[in-house]
Amino acid sequence: MISLFTYLFALLAVPSSAISNTAVAAEDPIGIEWKKTTHDFGEIVQGTKAKYTFTFTNTGTVAIVISNATASCGCTVPNYSKEPVAPGGQGSVTAIFDSSGKSGNFAKNITVTTNLGSSILYIKGNIVVEQAKPKSPVQIGD
Repeated sequence: MISLFTYLFALLAVPSSAISNTAVAAEDPIGIEWKKTTHDFGEIVQGTKAKYTFTFTNTGTVAIVISNATASCGCTVPNYSKEPVAPGGQGSVTAIFDSSGKSGNFAKNITVTTNLGSSILYIKGNIVVEQAKPKSPVQIGD
């Protein structure tokens, strides 16, 4: 009875560990080493176009070619290295976030697709509304 239970447990444990290893590999392609994958803009004033450039190093043995970079919304525009990045070389993805018409906390992601797999980069921050200042001095009373 115990050996049957042990056999069933081992049978169920193997596929679940194989699935989790596969998921990790898909999120972090071997050969791409990002300097950082998350950038916090902190507080930005509403209407500002905030920009950050993510950089990576090719630590593999084949050239890295970025085929696409897509943002999670239309308010973020990604630009990326168009030329292949040779082993040992560096490439970049620039995220430009337009805060026009928005306020409060935000978190967006950019999915970068390469010949080695996909990576996800994150930007976040807090949009503050700048208070309007009076056009002339305010006079109270006579």
